[in-house]
Amino acid sequence: MTLKRTGVSKKPQRRQRTDVRRTQIADAARAVVVKCGSEHVTVRVIAREIGVSEGALYRHFKSKHDILSLMVERVEEDLVKDIEERSVGGGAPLEVLESSLRNHVSAIQQRRGVSFQVVAEIISLGDKRLSKQASQALDAYTSRIRTILLLGAKAGQIRASVDADTAAILIAATLQGLVSRWALSGYAFDLEQEFDSVWSILRTAVASEGNHES
Repeated sequence: MTLKRTGVSKKPQRRQRTDVRRTQIADAARAVVVKCGSEHVTVRVIAREIGVSEGALYRHFKSKHDILSLMVERVEEDLVKDIEERSVGGGAPLEVLESSLRNHVSAIQQRRGVSFQVVAEIISLGDKRLSKQASQALDAYTSRIRTILLLGAKAGQIRASVDADTAAILIAATLQGLVSRWALSGYAFDLEQEFDSVWSILRTAVASEGNHES
């Protein structure tokens, strides 16, 4: 008896390959932004970065704008993912925040600042839609920090007098400024060591008595 071959749809596999390629293209755009600056980002340069033709990129994106939009989306995921994962894992809020920020700084140092630097470069392009998206990415990151600060206040780790909104903005802006200074210096200093000094000051500013030490 001849068994009839059951047809298996190839659409999921195609979709997976498409998603992988789109991610590769977005990552290539980030690499170009970091190495050359946003003003030098073109479809041709991005294609050259990953070794494909411009036509191959247009099979996955309608325009350079769409590539940069996905790039910002990926940056936002990088910014908030670690905080969310560590928050779900439990632990004292202040320690969760410190651990998340330290891990983020470590990742930035290893990959030469492909987060805040990318956001700043995108905003510098002057594209209103991309600037709004980049701003929303920073807002999402700041919002996660605010949530942890509020949990810390409930747990008695954060002083009740600390305004969570203002403190979250201060922490996010300080981290962004630190990374920007590091990039402008040509990566001349150890980012993680510098973060330790900065965090010591920030922690003292928000922590309740008895929670100043790491």
